Amino acid sequence: MSAALRPIRASLLDVIAREFKPYRFAQEMLARASNKTPRTAKNWLSGSSAPDIEALIELMASCNSIADEVERLVAERRKAREDTQCLGSPLN
Repeated sequence: MSAALRPIRASLLDVIAREFKPYRFAQEMLARASNKTPRTAKNWLSGSSAPDIEALIELMASCNSIADEVERLVAERRKAREDTQCLGSPLN
């Protein structure tokens, strides 16, 4: 994999921060959008932890910019692996 690819966790936390940090009640809004606690949301906003898969799906459903970033990251990783095939894929 290319060394130029930005870490997924950092990209995800950046888009979450861009979307929610400007608001006065960012923790509460983020907690509501992800069905998690305000303390968990505070940890994401500070960068000390990242959302689990369930919270990520909730955030993607709640916020187009987060969904777009995840889709961009997937496309970036696919492009980096375009000559390889998933081991679980049928052979053509």
